[in-house]
Amino acid sequence: MISSFSKSAVAKIAVPALAALALTACGGGGGGDGGSGSNGAGAGVSVNGTVARGAAIANATIQLSCANGAELTGTSAADGTFTTSRTAVVYPCIGTATAGTLVYRGILFTNSTANFTPLTDLLVQTVLAASVSGSASFTLQEFISKIRGDSTFAANVSSSTAVASFRNSVLNVIKAQLIASGQTEAQATATLAAAGNFEGQTFVVGSDLDKVLDNLAATIQNADGSLRTTILALIKAAGDLLATPASGTATGGTGGTGGTGGTGGTGG
Repeated sequence: MISSFSKSAVAKIAVPALAALALTACGGGGGGDGGSGSNGAGAGVSVNGTVARGAAIANATIQLSCANGAELTGTSAADGTFTTSRTAVVYPCIGTATAGTLVYRGILFTNSTANFTPLTDLLVQTVLAASVSGSASFTLQEFISKIRGDSTFAANVSSSTAVASFRNSVLNVIKAQLIASGQTEAQATATLAAAGNFEGQTFVVGSDLDKVLDNLAATIQNADGSLRTTILALIKAAGDLLATPASGTATGGTGGTGGTGGTGGTGG
């Protein structure tokens, strides 16, 4: 069924929905130390966030790899929250939260809050698809290699325009699925109203964003919390339609920052 769902069909779904979600997709955001530089260079960051599928996920192992070579690690508490040690980073940072067989991907574009949820996993799926032209897609490791070797690409991935585009693409596909499942457009919009900056807003179990995850569970998750193959395929197809972040030659300055970040990560 997925193979017959063309990119043009995804576009027809996404474009009308974009206007309805444009305002809500810009809301929220975690504060942090990363604001000292637009790409995070030289910023000491201790990343915090929540690992959840609606229910909190405890004892998840968090690993984030940053554009300058820094590695951030942590473990989620009983309420799903985590905090990593502090180190210098260059954005973006991308990685996983692993709890047994359940793995959610997440990404830190700026600031210091990175969540790991079914929604952030879909966001990473979009970023990986959008990062290569056509129908190709990066693996997580290929993306990490790209941001570490191409500072222009890394900066463009983290730009506010690109982030809004990635986020809107995810929400548009989900909204279309909610409508296909029987919700009206108004109901679907209301279901997603509190999603906002879902990858980078501070939240706890029971909060508005957590309720969004609860309400979307049947649409995007299998019973074990893993992502449905259908929604992953639709998200990737929509990501293929997005503009590929421009690449360039990595600068010497970025290389130097990478050395600093790597040392900081080892020290932590």
